Amino acid sequence: MAEIAITVALFLAEEVLSSLDIWNLRKNLRGGVENLKTWLNTMQAYLTDMEGNEGNAVQQDRIKQVRNVAYDIEDLLDELMRHAPRRYHRHEFRNKAREFLHSSLHGFLLHEIPSKIKEIKTKIDEIAALDLVREPTRVGLPDEGSSSASSVERQVTPQILEDDEIFGFDEPKEKLVRQLTEGDSRRLTISVVGPAGSGKTVLVKNVYESKKVQGLFDSLAWVHVSRFFDIKKLVSSMLKQFGESTRERTPNEGADKESELRNYLQQKRYFLVLDDIWDINDWKRIQNVLPNGCSGSRIIVTTQKRDIASFCVESVDYVHTLNFLEWPEAWGLFHKKAFQTSNGKCPPELVDWAEKIVIKCEGSPLAIVAVSGLLSKKQQLPNEWKKLHDSLGSEIQTHSNLSIIRKVLLPSYKDLPSSHKSCFLYFSIFPQDKSIKRGKLIRLWVAEGFVTKKGGKTPEEVAEDHLNELIGRNLVLANNWDFDGRVSSCRVQNLVLEFLVSKSEDEHFVSILPEPNTSPGDKVRRLSIHNACPTLSQSKSFTSVRSTFLFTWKTLSPSHIKSLLDKFTLLKVLDLEDAPLDIFPEQIVNLTLLRYLSLRHTNIKVVPKSIKKLSNLETLDLKQTCVTELPERISLLRRLRHLLVYRSDVKNYDTLDSVQGVRMSPGIADLTNLQKLSLVKVDEHRKIIKQLGALTQLRKLGLLDLKREDGKDLCESIQNMQNLLTLDLSSISKEVCLDLDGMPRPPPHLQRLYLKGHLQKLPGWISSLNDLVRIGLQWSKLQHTPLEVLEQLPNLMELQMIDAFTGDQLVFEAERFKKLKILHIQQFDGLNMVVIQQGAMPELQKLTLWKCVNLKMLPLGIDSLTHLEELLLYDMPNEFMSRLRKTNEDQSFLMPLVKWNLPYPAVNTTWPAEVQERWLHGSTVECELDFAASQLGSAKSFK
Repeated sequence: MAEIAITVALFLAEEVLSSLDIWNLRKNLRGGVENLKTWLNTMQAYLTDMEGNEGNAVQQDRIKQVRNVAYDIEDLLDELMRHAPRRYHRHEFRNKAREFLHSSLHGFLLHEIPSKIKEIKTKIDEIAALDLVREPTRVGLPDEGSSSASSVERQVTPQILEDDEIFGFDEPKEKLVRQLTEGDSRRLTISVVGPAGSGKTVLVKNVYESKKVQGLFDSLAWVHVSRFFDIKKLVSSMLKQFGESTRERTPNEGADKESELRNYLQQKRYFLVLDDIWDINDWKRIQNVLPNGCSGSRIIVTTQKRDIASFCVESVDYVHTLNFLEWPEAWGLFHKKAFQTSNGKCPPELVDWAEKIVIKCEGSPLAIVAVSGLLSKKQQLPNEWKKLHDSLGSEIQTHSNLSIIRKVLLPSYKDLPSSHKSCFLYFSIFPQDKSIKRGKLIRLWVAEGFVTKKGGKTPEEVAEDHLNELIGRNLVLANNWDFDGRVSSCRVQNLVLEFLVSKSEDEHFVSILPEPNTSPGDKVRRLSIHNACPTLSQSKSFTSVRSTFLFTWKTLSPSHIKSLLDKFTLLKVLDLEDAPLDIFPEQIVNLTLLRYLSLRHTNIKVVPKSIKKLSNLETLDLKQTCVTELPERISLLRRLRHLLVYRSDVKNYDTLDSVQGVRMSPGIADLTNLQKLSLVKVDEHRKIIKQLGALTQLRKLGLLDLKREDGKDLCESIQNMQNLLTLDLSSISKEVCLDLDGMPRPPPHLQRLYLKGHLQKLPGWISSLNDLVRIGLQWSKLQHTPLEVLEQLPNLMELQMIDAFTGDQLVFEAERFKKLKILHIQQFDGLNMVVIQQGAMPELQKLTLWKCVNLKMLPLGIDSLTHLEELLLYDMPNEFMSRLRKTNEDQSFLMPLVKWNLPYPAVNTTWPAEVQERWLHGSTVECELDFAASQLGSAKSFK
């Protein structure tokens, strides 16, 4: 964990070094800061060398010393950043710098900083004197790669699960046995992938030991690969097991064992299980020593990593993904283990707490067996079970029965690179069952300094890679996916969260205040307040805290919030989403190191001019606030990357007023680091449109109140944004035309396009957007069918059209729209026929027809949509619905897919806020489905 502190401090050191020239303090401080960076690199190397020996108490103490030194360095560098001059316009800087150099702050930088550097050097010398930094002492512990170290991991799961009945694994077991025993004579590899504790090893062991399987092979072997890969030991183990399984002699000790193994298996039909593979290169190395003959041999690989599971096999048919148990299986397994003395029957007075405990286990066989095994030894009293439910986190740390859960999760954590560890631990900040949006999480990681640009990728793109890696390792759950396969929101399992919370608090990564009247420790870097109380604002100063999150506001008034903000000095991340604020707290502008500020879903109306002091700000999130105008001096925030300011009004969904943007003054061209800008209201300052052309790094742009005469400047500016991925343009009214024809070089990688307003014709350049996956056309009122242009888009997955076409027929031609999954047609008043030719839209999954008053029947050819999963119908005419109820036998398959007469979703304000926002920004179908699911209800689940 100390390596996370070092990584953050190194990032900060690089930032300070790059700023010294601007501050004109190069000669005075560069040497000292470079020394700090060198010491950080040395300590980082020390920690890498120590990996695997962290369990010893002496080593733990030394790691703590290193972490505290890294924190001291971070504190020093942040103080330097806090006292340094702010960034100004070039013509202003010289005067400001001159004033600064003659100020008292100059004395701080030239005298106190060197003194503090000297103190840090003394601490490092003390560690070096213990022979730690350069020559780490192992204190007699085995090396991480030794058999002793790996045996701990290898023994964990079988100890607790090996004798248990397999619940919910009947189907995967049957499929595994079938693939092992049937098929051709080629050697086949089968992979079983799933999270830690999901039962991979137990399932495969059950198959491996079955008589039906064992009787088909000449030789069998089971080897545990683990993180501590040693090809020699693995080969020796295979030779021994294969030899014993056939009662033949193993090769001579002095021979080349890899060649011996290869020769030995050449003509045999063998079955090999490679349990717990962590690295693709390990698989490649093992594969090289195994013959690839035609004897019908089979290999099963178990792994937590999806990329390994896919890499090992020749077809996805041979990848078995183990998800956690469904409720009936989980409940059955819990009963079997918890009530062994009562034939698996739960006393009525315990049912409530038993259900809560099983839900908390979220279907993990390992967790269910561990927890139920502990409960089987406790008194069957509701209060006793409540105590366990409420203290599962601490029990996992201390109780021998539950510490096995920690031991299973620990290897997955240790296997992560340090940058990924910090991202993984970040989930400990959020309350249980909290779903976190992808975009927010990525912006937070960037603000924290966990990721930087790499290999031509922006920090945000690197952060998304990190998130996908955590999901691919089955450590993070993607609980919502976007239509194009990107994760939309995610979380971690409850017991994984307990593990992360424990790990984070041990290492001062985060301090969580779950109850009122609790307070954080002295060195804590991040503060997560789950249940605040007014007395919190009376606590001591939080000088070490860099990030603060508040998740409950029931007892806090604006005055309490302001008092709390006075306690911070080095804060970099401040999330005040949903806070009871009507006025922008003036204390915020004094937090000059702030990089991330969210006031989303507050009632603030005005952003003060003094926000210019937040020169380090990267994200300003004012979505769903009452802010309608930003101060002119916001253009001084040169590091700003994400400016999100708009308000949605779900009640007026069918008007352009459903979304309120923000006015900005000229000067926007100075914000050249912007990645996201949404939504800007273009009114009297129309020169802004031309200035937008300077924002060449934009990935997302949203503009409101456009006029026809803006077309030329708008197209020229957009052409400069060659990195643009999302473009959202709205005219000033439904009747005003958007002129977008003058764009011969549109952004080549555009993925999402939303055009709201009248169009004389669909711009021809749209057909060149090969990366476009979603397009929304609202109130276009095209006289010519848009499908002739849209069908040329090879990767289009979602097409949303609202009052976009005035004609009477839509014809989806054969073999077009090959990848389209979602089609939404709404308010086509003249439409009386939809034709789907054979082979059109072969992948379509969701079709919505909404308020098409002259459409009297289902689309012709709808029966060819073999992948259709849902047909959503809203406000369709009576004749249409009557015909639907009389559907002939050829179309009877549609009836289970149809949903109609649901509460009118456009005006239903009971939707969650994020669903309302998605509805207003193009994801109509997703919102309908979310709402429909909430209305239809579901059986008890772990979600």
